[in-house]
Amino acid sequence: MYHIMYSNCTVKEFFMNRKNYLYSSGEFAKLTGVNKRTLHYYNEIGLFRPEIIGENGYHYYTCFQFTELELILTLRKIGLSIDEIKDYSSRPSDESFTEMMTKKKKLIDESIEQLLSAQAFLEQKAERLKIGMYSQHGTIERCTLPERKIIFSSPISGEYDEDDFSIAAEFSLRLKKLFHLYDNFGSCISIEDIQKNSFNSYHSFFAYCPQTSDVYDEILPAGTYLRAFCIGDWGKLPEIYRSILYYARKHNLTLTGYAYEEGLNEMSIKDRSDYITMITIKCD
Repeated sequence: MYHIMYSNCTVKEFFMNRKNYLYSSGEFAKLTGVNKRTLHYYNEIGLFRPEIIGENGYHYYTCFQFTELELILTLRKIGLSIDEIKDYSSRPSDESFTEMMTKKKKLIDESIEQLLSAQAFLEQKAERLKIGMYSQHGTIERCTLPERKIIFSSPISGEYDEDDFSIAAEFSLRLKKLFHLYDNFGSCISIEDIQKNSFNSYHSFFAYCPQTSDVYDEILPAGTYLRAFCIGDWGKLPEIYRSILYYARKHNLTLTGYAYEEGLNEMSIKDRSDYITMITIKCD
């Protein structure tokens, strides 16, 4: 660790004449926000000891030790064990410190990426719940959405049989590998199948990708979309799709691509009758 560039005698004399700059373990703990028991433990194992022993036998910390303790605490935060820190402090060198920091920086960068993914995940959940709170069954509205990247699973039958569940499990694992989270995903069905009343002819599962992701299958363009809500059993979805087709004809809108179905409140309901499905379709 860092060491004061004076002999012990000089340091002791310097501080004994300036006792206002000496700190008992309680005072030092309060100033640094560290538990007093932690300081005692670090002292016992020889990791971090008070710099000064007074004539009264009491141990005192000095202002020069704030940085040393901060380094120890930081190393602990980034995952170094006490034994690793002790090993380094027993034979410190620029080379070993640089090597250690390079390895840990990589781990920190990975942790930051995972935390940012978790933050985006929670923000997305909160936004979906907010939309769901104000939704009503059968409501159809036009909205403007930004460009979004999506990724598809392998094709599904729409029967939600064993094969479809196998694809769902595989897709979930793929999302975890790509984006570090088991995120919810939805189903999509082509507009052509909806227009043919083939409401069970689903194309695949899908998920939205982080906008920074280089991995995606398609980009949904920014623009105007129809958004509709179905509350309750999925058996109600056909009536919602018929209403969407009627709405589009009435307002001279052209529906394109796929209808994207996604659940809004899977983790906040007690009864399936409260389940909210949001349907989003590009329109021109």
